[in-house]
Amino acid sequence: MEYAKKFREDKENQTWPEARDFTSITGHGVKAIVQNKAIIVGNKSLMLDQGIQVPVEAEELLAEAEGMAQTGILVSISGELTGVIAISDPLKPGARDAIFILKSMNIKSIMVTGDNKGTAYSIAKEVGIEMVIAEAKPEQKAEKVKELQVWFSSFLSQSTASSSPLLIIQLEQPETYSRAQPN
Repeated sequence: MEYAKKFREDKENQTWPEARDFTSITGHGVKAIVQNKAIIVGNKSLMLDQGIQVPVEAEELLAEAEGMAQTGILVSISGELTGVIAISDPLKPGARDAIFILKSMNIKSIMVTGDNKGTAYSIAKEVGIEMVIAEAKPEQKAEKVKELQVWFSSFLSQSTASSSPLLIIQLEQPETYSRAQPN
């Protein structure tokens, strides 16, 4: 904390310490060595994979963030959890209206997202989406859409309704996919 205060006050000599051995772990977070300390910033599963304990207080902060449609990011320095950061992506303007219009056309929306379940369901509720697939890794999202296409095609072929094409739209950071429902 003292470093942050000094950094803010010394406007002429602001330099960031160099990060070495930077590694991005897709869908989980990042890690690096900064000033000879192991820094890990990411989700709970990354911390647990790295052998870092997540105390009850941090779990409570994560749950609180999820309830407010935010994603909790954990920070570890030298193997010890030192912070929780809550972040959120604002909904794109018109997202609620787009879902409302789709619903009026009997189109059901399904959100496929990498966000945790709490955040995903909060966002979905905010825009009026009822079906959510959460915690999908980036490489899994296209696979999930294909699974939904197969499932809906199977469902529609078993019903008396004709199959209709899949409509794909993106409303905000979590990708949202929609499919026309039979009348």
